[in-house]
Amino acid sequence: MNTDLAKEQATISHEAIVVGKGGYAVNYGHLDISEPAGKNYFEYQHGNIPNQPGVVVKNIAICALAALEDNPDQPGAKRLASHATLINRGVIDIHFNKIYALYKERKAKSDDPENTNNDTVRCYAMAAGTDSMLINEGTINVYMDQDIDAQVSLYGCAIWANARSFMQNRGKINIIGNGSWQSYIRGIGSMDSHLQVINDGEITVDLKRAYQTRILHTAGQYGSLLNNGIIRVKTGGRIMVLGSLAGTRMINNGTIEVVSLATFLENKVSYHYQFAPLATAMYEHFLPNDLPTCPTVNRGTINVHLLGTEASGPNAVAFGFYCHQVGSKGETPVHRMENEGIIEVTQEGPCHYHTAEVGVNMQSVGDYPVRVKIGTWKTKARDFAQTHDLFICRSAKFDLSDMHLELIPSDGVSDAPIRPRDLVYQIETSKEAGETCEVYEANLDR
Repeated sequence: MNTDLAKEQATISHEAIVVGKGGYAVNYGHLDISEPAGKNYFEYQHGNIPNQPGVVVKNIAICALAALEDNPDQPGAKRLASHATLINRGVIDIHFNKIYALYKERKAKSDDPENTNNDTVRCYAMAAGTDSMLINEGTINVYMDQDIDAQVSLYGCAIWANARSFMQNRGKINIIGNGSWQSYIRGIGSMDSHLQVINDGEITVDLKRAYQTRILHTAGQYGSLLNNGIIRVKTGGRIMVLGSLAGTRMINNGTIEVVSLATFLENKVSYHYQFAPLATAMYEHFLPNDLPTCPTVNRGTINVHLLGTEASGPNAVAFGFYCHQVGSKGETPVHRMENEGIIEVTQEGPCHYHTAEVGVNMQSVGDYPVRVKIGTWKTKARDFAQTHDLFICRSAKFDLSDMHLELIPSDGVSDAPIRPRDLVYQIETSKEAGETCEVYEANLDR
């Protein structure tokens, strides 16, 4: 046998590195994880479903580099262990094909083989519980190589840690393969609050099929999502590159490139919402609340392209920033947005789609006006009253009173004064429904 090949094979391990509470582990080698057995495999249940209390989700999972402990409340199950430090300086490959095959085999023998609503199959390249630190300095490859027609929810998670944790990518993360229409892609983050999530490296998602993609993400509050590196996403479904709830800082200093293979998908999970295709670099979703808000800021480059087809339907949308309120009982504090960099949102397809640098409530039908304050905003000069592609909404209250509009010259565009009201476009169906669209004006500082 070739000596170099023998050395390479000797360094490949098919068994996960697993520590417990307060554990410390560094992967220097090559973890190639696919078998749902031994240290690789664990099961757990969770019931923290905000919009459907009482639902219990059953999860089977494999991991590569993780902190786990026995769950005293669920005999035979595991849970993510807290206060762990996990570092990857080597290569992690993790595959869905065999754990999905195991799920499918078990489901066929169950009492309800057609009901996949409360089941998930998960792969965690790196995972830990609360108060942990996870850093990738090597390469993580998450292979979505399950059956492309899989119906169960499959979560592909590169780096995941719970509340008050720090997560950073300094290396490369690739999430690749065919995927399936019930694939949920999760780059770095979790459902919890007080997360510090940073990308200083490269993250690539290239999938034929996915239901929802979030790269730097939290479903909690009060944390920070910071991109200093490069994020490239090409897939279908709903794409939210930096995605959070209210009260989370979101800043892009790097490059975000999105190609949305916009496909309308029927939601098959009762505790998720039904929406048309969406692609956005920055995403904020919230119920009415009185939490202090944090600014959403772009200092880098954002390119979002909506590639529409007949499968997209007429309501596919794409934005640089997007915020979305669900529920009408009360208002949120003002959401501040700043763009000191470059945002370009483009489209092609069989019809015209609503695209803009900022979208507000475009997928929230009803009069739930979100208050948005625009600070510095850099954009190409154009006839905003005709293009309708700067700020677009259903129901919103835009405060432009302190806006500093920095225009990049464009050939053939007049330098005549701009009316602030022309920067905001409310779609016609919302106007006809009498939904709120207010613009607080001042002389634009240009």
